[in-house]
Amino acid sequence: MADQTHDPLQFLNQIRQALAAPKLSVGFFIGAGCPVSIRCGSEPLIPDVRGLSTKIFAEMAGSEDHKDSFNRLCEIFKEDGEATPNIESMLGKIRSLSEVAGKADARGLSHSSLSAIDKKICADITKAVDREYVEPDNPYLSLARFVESRARPATELFTTNYHLLLESALEVQRVPFFDGFVGSVKPFFDQRAIDDDVVSDRWCRVWKLHGSINWKLDTKNKRVFRSNVSSDGLEQLIHPSHRKYDESRRMPYFVMIDRFRSFVRNQKMPVAMIVCGYSFGDQHINEALVESLKANPSAVCYALQFDKLEAYSEGAALAQSVPNLLFLARDGAVVRRRAGKWMTRPGTDQNAIRSGFFVSEEADDEVAGPCELLLGDFAKFAPFLDDFISSSDI
Repeated sequence: MADQTHDPLQFLNQIRQALAAPKLSVGFFIGAGCPVSIRCGSEPLIPDVRGLSTKIFAEMAGSEDHKDSFNRLCEIFKEDGEATPNIESMLGKIRSLSEVAGKADARGLSHSSLSAIDKKICADITKAVDREYVEPDNPYLSLARFVESRARPATELFTTNYHLLLESALEVQRVPFFDGFVGSVKPFFDQRAIDDDVVSDRWCRVWKLHGSINWKLDTKNKRVFRSNVSSDGLEQLIHPSHRKYDESRRMPYFVMIDRFRSFVRNQKMPVAMIVCGYSFGDQHINEALVESLKANPSAVCYALQFDKLEAYSEGAALAQSVPNLLFLARDGAVVRRRAGKWMTRPGTDQNAIRSGFFVSEEADDEVAGPCELLLGDFAKFAPFLDDFISSSDI
């Protein structure tokens, strides 16, 4: 990396052109790092997977009703060589054991105890992430404004987050969107509507790859619908992994991931996917993205990262094997398989890159110098989008 450099101005011009191109299909992948950028004092509005795991595991360990089952699950992870599970791997293990247990026991846990702890964890996740805005403006509203400003083709939003900040921002901005559910009183999941894709081009698409706190499964008739009501016989559809569940749970997950693949593989028009807040920690999503980018060389993915390049060995390695995956970290990037540091060119107007990069006030326009990408921080990406909207005729 030390001998290679990448030009920040060239990158900014490239991503602006992608956002403005009228015949480009634009999608955003919003990861768990995005809500973390919204702060409530010293704490994030919504914790990331690590923070959520710490919070919920502490509650489970202190629960009189569930601590024995939880402790047994922790022992099972140790027996399987996974010393530090997170909340997503915990839910995946619970559901895998439930499949094996049937109406009997599996590894010392009964089906009823597994079902109870699954329900408890989902309820705690909902409690932790069901938050509202605390400020009149925020990065999600900036994203909604961009979606609103881009008339056609429709922008598609993909997320692994369970919360409703994205949907709330679109509604505040009065941006029509389709999320796979149809109806009014009890909107139901309509796979045919997704497959046919006959919704107006004016409508944004929202695809929640890991489910949502307001997705429910009616365990009696196995139907999936959207509701904020919680009652007996209804299970929340939070499905953090692709592990084999019963058909009703598995169906929304695979429909969503298929939609993700088909968007990147679009053969009708060029595609730009912008990733923010995702550190490439989900193997299944990584595989879907990489396979789709390889299948469609005209697609390009801008993967904006918060930290330095050395913090993302897996994502950087993928970018070194896939030319249209541009992996863009704070101190450097992998572009067209080539890793290098961000470095201004002699003669570059430093003010021209400050919307997306940090440049020292002492930097000399006539001398090449290092700079740092800011756009991997969702809170910094938002004003970049706002500036772009105000300066462009989309």
